[in-house]
Amino acid sequence: MKVAIDFDNTFFTANRDVDDGMALLYLLGCPEVELIAVTSTFGNKGIDLVDRDTQHLLETLQLDLPYAKGGQACGDYLNPASRLLADLAAQYAGDLYVLATGSLTNLMGASLLNPDFFDQVAGFSLMGGTTAPLNFAKQEMLELNFSCDPQAAYQVLTKGHNVRVMTGNHCLDLLFTQEQYEAAFDRVEGPIVQMIQKYSAPWFRDNDLEYGIKGFYNWDSLAAACLVHPEYFSLDQERYWLSVEGLARGRLHCPSQDPTQYVVTKPYQQTLVTTPRITKKEALKDHLYQTWLSLDDQQK
Repeated sequence: MKVAIDFDNTFFTANRDVDDGMALLYLLGCPEVELIAVTSTFGNKGIDLVDRDTQHLLETLQLDLPYAKGGQACGDYLNPASRLLADLAAQYAGDLYVLATGSLTNLMGASLLNPDFFDQVAGFSLMGGTTAPLNFAKQEMLELNFSCDPQAAYQVLTKGHNVRVMTGNHCLDLLFTQEQYEAAFDRVEGPIVQMIQKYSAPWFRDNDLEYGIKGFYNWDSLAAACLVHPEYFSLDQERYWLSVEGLARGRLHCPSQDPTQYVVTKPYQQTLVTTPRITKKEALKDHLYQTWLSLDDQQK
């Protein structure tokens, strides 16, 4: 399986998520995946910081892969990342899968540069979107992927083929606790596992302090796993009324269900969306841990 990852990686930045980096590490640990390229997008932080962290991660892992920096903000569609994705879709037409875990600006740009982009990509796995508020003990967590560029999200969701959306709500079905992390990674001396432990530890504290979450949700790694190993999920489908206005809040449900008048001024479309649900929770968790643990063995 040929995969390109487009992500808002902040693995080395304090008080930011590490799950984008964990998703990349997961792909590298899957023998059935041929990672074709890496592109960065804004979301968790601005593009300059994401670019810095991504280049640092690629250098740390000694990965010799095509890499391109994405757009600066919503609407910055013509950028090096979108050009790379457009070219890859044409080069590997029908064989390329895209894992996108941040804003979808680069994918929108790729479709503008390559009008056949959505037809050439075999499938998309997206992390983002909500179907209900993400309420936790201390406060609501806002959606920060589709909402970063709602026009781009609308385009990908309505034009892409074989699109799987790992919503924030469905990610809540699998909590990773610090005790589980320590049990899985303690006494393992490989450099990659040690790196995971070092940069994941603050995320546990941050989630508890900010949201009251006793652990963390590995949002982007679940989208990666759903792409490569869908047997751990049920690929549920439902029709959603999508709109740019709704996606500006990250919501798959349009706030208005009446297309009259509304459709005149704003994009509004009913779309069949695949929203995977985890069906084998403990097996999936074990699979993720074993895949990450295998990385140090691969480097020996």
